[in-house]
Amino acid sequence: MHVIGTAGHVDHGKSTLIKAITGIDPDRLQEEKQRGMTIDLGFAWLTLPSGELVGIVDVPGHIDFIKNMLAGVGGIDLTLLVIAADEGVMPQTREHLHILDLLEVPVGLVAITKTDLAEDEEWLELVQMDVVETLENTRLADAEIVPVCATTGEGIDELLKQLTLLLAKSPSRADKGRPRLLIDRVFTVSGFGTVVTGTLIDGGFTVGQVLIYIVGMWLRYPIG
Repeated sequence: MHVIGTAGHVDHGKSTLIKAITGIDPDRLQEEKQRGMTIDLGFAWLTLPSGELVGIVDVPGHIDFIKNMLAGVGGIDLTLLVIAADEGVMPQTREHLHILDLLEVPVGLVAITKTDLAEDEEWLELVQMDVVETLENTRLADAEIVPVCATTGEGIDELLKQLTLLLAKSPSRADKGRPRLLIDRVFTVSGFGTVVTGTLIDGGFTVGQVLIYIVGMWLRYPIG
C-alpha cells in the first residue's frame, strides 16, 4: 500500500484538506482540537478513484513540532505540499521543502488551499507564480499545482485524479518476507496492552498473522 504524507506551513489547511478527501479528522488530540493546530502525527486512509487503498500521514506545520514532521515523512511514497491561497509561501513551506529534498522523497503534488479566501483571480495567479518559483531547484520542481477549497469541494476531484496518476507510476514496495515498520507511536490501551503504530516501508502483514520481533526486525510466522 502506498503512503501519502502532507507538508506545509502551520494553519495552511493540511488537516482540513485530509478530512475533506477522506472523511477522517487526523487531529485526534484534545489539545489539537482546542488550539486548531496539528501537534502530533495524524493518520487517515483513502480509496482512490482507481480503487487503490492508500495511507495518509498528516504532519504538523508549526516550527516547534518539526521533529514530529520528520518522523512522519520518513516512509512516504508521495508528498502533498499544502500552501494556503491567502498567505502563499511561508517559512515552514520552505523548511519542509528542504526536508523533503534531504530525505529524497520521490514525488510530490502541490495543493493551493483556501482558494475561497484569495482576494481575486489575479491574487491567486500571483500565488501560483510564487509557488512555481519556490519549487525551482527542488525535488518538486515539476510537480502539478492544484487549487482546491476544502469547504466547498472545488478542485477535490482534480486533486484525487492527480494523486491517482502519480501513485500509478510509483513502484510497489518490495516484499522480502522481512517487513520493516517505521514506528510513529507507542501507547497503552487499558485492557489490551501496548499498541505500536507506524508506516510499513517493506513487506506486508495481514489481519490475524502472528508476528515475531527479533533483533530490530518484525518477522511473519510462518516465515515466507
